[in-house]
Amino acid sequence: MKILKDDLNFLTNLSEEFFAQETIVKKLNGFVDNQIKGWEIWLQVEFALFLFSHSDVAEVEREKRYELDKRMSKDKDICSIDFMIRQKHKQSSIPLEIKQHINASHCIRYMLKDIEKYEKVKGSSTTTGRSLWCLGVHPTVEEDYLNKLINENKFRDINSAYVFSKNIEGTKLSFTLI
Repeated sequence: MKILKDDLNFLTNLSEEFFAQETIVKKLNGFVDNQIKGWEIWLQVEFALFLFSHSDVAEVEREKRYELDKRMSKDKDICSIDFMIRQKHKQSSIPLEIKQHINASHCIRYMLKDIEKYEKVKGSSTTTGRSLWCLGVHPTVEEDYLNKLINENKFRDINSAYVFSKNIEGTKLSFTLI
């Protein structure tokens, strides 16, 4: 449980720093104002550049491929994880998926599906004992509604102590870590 809490704190700090950048806030507002959809790849690239130069990050891998356990996944053999982030002075990396959607409900649903997908990764294929985290960017919603979305879409219990959501200052968007 300490590892989960430490990972959440680390990812929360990274996310808060990332989304506090004036250039990121301007782009996010431009996407919203102009009703631009599908900027998830942009978000991943910008986040990667941020991580590569962050003083607390020792190593970043993008699109890390894993074999899926064929007993649990009948249709696919492999999956890719958006990021493997190794914090300085740590041995193993934190897997992170990033999602973005103009609808909070869809974003949370896709985040939870990614967690489910990661649980199908073949045990011998993983290089880390860390839990997968999902970072989602979506329109700001009330905390009660966010909790309802998580509870409606989950395939297993999600401990609310390991969920963090915050409005991105200067925007109508929030980021959520699950």
